[in-house]
Amino acid sequence: MNHGDIYVRGWGAVTSLGWSAPDSARNLIAGNAPPAAAGVSSHLINREYKAFEVPYSGNPLDKSMAMLERALAEAFSRAELSAEEIAESSVLVGTTGGLFIRNEYEFTEAVRKNPDNQSPAISCRNRGPGEVADLIINKYGIRGMALTFSMACVSSSHALVVAADLLKRGKIRRAIVVGFEPLLNMTLHGFASLLLFDYDQCRPFCATRAGMQIGEASAVVIMDTEESSAASAKYKFTGGYLYNDIKSMTSAGIDGVTVSEVVQQTLTSARMSAGDVVAIKAHGTGTRDNDLSEGRGLVKLFGKNLPPVVSLKGAIGHTLGAAGAVETAVWLSCCEEGFIPRSFGFTEIDPEIGFAPSQKNIAARDGAYLFTFFGFGGTCTSYLIIKE
Repeated sequence: MNHGDIYVRGWGAVTSLGWSAPDSARNLIAGNAPPAAAGVSSHLINREYKAFEVPYSGNPLDKSMAMLERALAEAFSRAELSAEEIAESSVLVGTTGGLFIRNEYEFTEAVRKNPDNQSPAISCRNRGPGEVADLIINKYGIRGMALTFSMACVSSSHALVVAADLLKRGKIRRAIVVGFEPLLNMTLHGFASLLLFDYDQCRPFCATRAGMQIGEASAVVIMDTEESSAASAKYKFTGGYLYNDIKSMTSAGIDGVTVSEVVQQTLTSARMSAGDVVAIKAHGTGTRDNDLSEGRGLVKLFGKNLPPVVSLKGAIGHTLGAAGAVETAVWLSCCEEGFIPRSFGFTEIDPEIGFAPSQKNIAARDGAYLFTFFGFGGTCTSYLIIKE
């Protein structure tokens, strides 16, 4: 290993497929991925929006905290971190809904209990590093840096790349990167109002795709300059690249140029070529323009040698700010199980894209896996994880 390598030392995740990353991975590989369904949480005010909801018998605020705690405990256990190692780490949180779940829950409860009263004001009370980061810092006595990234669906993927850069520069000792996304009325109604919501099924890269479906999840990825003796395989994080495309407020441009350039910068910074990529964990939201942009960009760069492309969103939904950490943690657990799962929701090739995402499980062989995320505001994240 070269000096300055960044390792993924541990991870954990809670998704609609399970309360651990291995549970989610095994269900994906086995094809046990139920479609999105009408939300049942007590705070949801409209049941027509299908979502990938984490099952839980209590109230949504308690559930979100339980999701966060479970992902942290799983990641710390996998990484075999001592209490002191946790305390000397830094916390980088990527979230959108995590900033609002307490406010939204308290608001809906107040309205439900006092239907004849004027509705109370709803506002975000977060200050400093944010409530989620504060909760983690206070519980574990963390002394390192604390940051919160809230920039739609690249929030935790951006946090992963920034964490790697801080580690490489020696600015932090260890990174606890958190992706946290409870299910909110705000996000469900917001994407529906933008005509980006699919009322039927999430169908990434499919010719019949009509939009995204939201998923809730929590995940934690531990990044370190030291290898973990606990992992059966070694995972190295490299080539992280961030970019903001100011030409569009909603996508990276449907010509695919920005996407291809972002991925090429990732490969260049990792000193790798397109031929080194074993498979691609694509963003694949299921929206018309985002999939067109990403699909064209991948074809533009890889051409006829395009490796298998997989979107996880047809099985776990778009987990928005948590997507980077969630999809990384679940993907790595799939690697630990020996397979990369197929894409869900696909039936027909879009001739404007020109390829079908992977429709079968494939062996998780050693090599470079490309992760891509392209979100609102022209935000772009791309990185590689090397399985050795």
